[in-house]
Amino acid sequence: MVKDIILRNRYRIIQFLGSGSFGDTYIAEDLDLPNNPKCVVKQLKPKTSEEEVLLVARRLFESEAKFLYRLGNLSNQIPKLFAHFEENGEFYLVQEFIDGYELTAEIIPGTQWSEGEVVKLLQEILQVLIVVHQENIIHRDIKPANLIRRRDDGKIVMIDFGAVKEIKGLAANTQGRVTSTIAIGSNGYMPNEQANSKPRLCSDIYAVGVIGIQALTGKLPQNFQEDPTNGEIIWQHEANVSKKLADVLTKMVRYNFSQRYQTSTEALQALTALPSPLPLPKQQPASWQFLSNWKVIVTGGAVLIIFVSFMYIVSVSTRRQDTLNPQPVITEFPSPVITESPPQIEKFSQLPCDNDEQLSSPPIAKGNPTWENSTYKYYGDINPKTKEANGRGLMVFNNEGYQYYGDFKNNKRDGCGRLSYPVESNINYYLGQFKDDKFQGLGHLKLRNQDEYRGNFINNKCQGRGIYVFKDKTEQNGLWREDKLEGSDNLLCKNSSVPIISKTALLSLNIFNYFSLLT
Repeated sequence: MVKDIILRNRYRIIQFLGSGSFGDTYIAEDLDLPNNPKCVVKQLKPKTSEEEVLLVARRLFESEAKFLYRLGNLSNQIPKLFAHFEENGEFYLVQEFIDGYELTAEIIPGTQWSEGEVVKLLQEILQVLIVVHQENIIHRDIKPANLIRRRDDGKIVMIDFGAVKEIKGLAANTQGRVTSTIAIGSNGYMPNEQANSKPRLCSDIYAVGVIGIQALTGKLPQNFQEDPTNGEIIWQHEANVSKKLADVLTKMVRYNFSQRYQTSTEALQALTALPSPLPLPKQQPASWQFLSNWKVIVTGGAVLIIFVSFMYIVSVSTRRQDTLNPQPVITEFPSPVITESPPQIEKFSQLPCDNDEQLSSPPIAKGNPTWENSTYKYYGDINPKTKEANGRGLMVFNNEGYQYYGDFKNNKRDGCGRLSYPVESNINYYLGQFKDDKFQGLGHLKLRNQDEYRGNFINNKCQGRGIYVFKDKTEQNGLWREDKLEGSDNLLCKNSSVPIISKTALLSLNIFNYFSLLT
């Protein structure tokens, strides 16, 4: 769809968001309302334009639109449906725009959540799902990408219900029977019965349980191990989890749907009944770890005798000193022994791109570049047929002082890379994961003042869980949104009290096809 096109003389398309199995999604402006508020337009188009297919699509579209309209009015954690209409054999949904970010920004491969964090997240999801299931509606595509963390209140918003996606796959067979040719759901989150086109309410429970296991283990569902004899997920050995929570999650993801929690209310009650996770005991030295009870008593008694003897000697010595040279005596007692410590916090001490020796010492640009224009020089391989850069390369910006060395995919920085900043910037470099020319995934920012941020990024911003390490090695750990630490008045991960980058260089941090001139 062309940008600035106006649908129904009301909704002006201003931005393309993405494509999926159901069709395309756009951000639009509502021209009929004051200040032209944003909304989301979803375009669904059947595979064929045969009349019998359009009849089924129209009927399905009307039915599902009624469900979405009702759900949006029942909960503010489900986008409201503003309009639905058909134009030129294509179907459109106009929904509420949710200002937030996908949970993929929080649930990052390689990062393991604590038990308490996982329980809280699952409770949040199930509370929304209860509203859906009370209407006897199955979502069918619950996954982190379809759960939005709303910025203004931090609540979970559930999007992209699966039923309307059937319209995209409608087709007629040789007998004229119209059926959907696509499976609704996502690999890893979709249980067996749903893959066989027989979803149930507990199919959504399965998906929620998978999200919990994903957060605990730091692994993508596609990488879970399965028992070949019964199809059950094998995961507990890869997570630090209590038996009670493990039992709840195991029941949520049972291969046989009859053995799962049958309703979201039942699953939520099981999670709510769990005891609060206790803080982990402080790790004692190895010499103390294996003392049996009687040894503890004997050792404790000996320590007490030594302590009393020591205090007596100090007292006698003090009295003698007072006789010769009277002065106040300050006795320092040992600090109390801490038997418990707060729950462990992810330190992000090892990030996916940190072990890449090439990135720690990027090459220097030498010789003639592979490609050059007024903005940058590129040193690396370019496919002569596709005119695309794939693999590892070096990009040196001519006037700004920036330099990127790392992975490219289809002309965009994608994979591990290092972006070095000019000397006048308060940032030294970013080293970490890129996606579509953006800081996306896990990485760290090294600042000129020796401070450092380590953790999650999304759309070039510190977003999700992360830790700020000051040059004196003190730390601030927590959840970051839009570069700022939640609960903090002024701590920004980029220490942006002074300008960070120039207007021209901003292009280097956004989606921008540097090699467009090659084609």
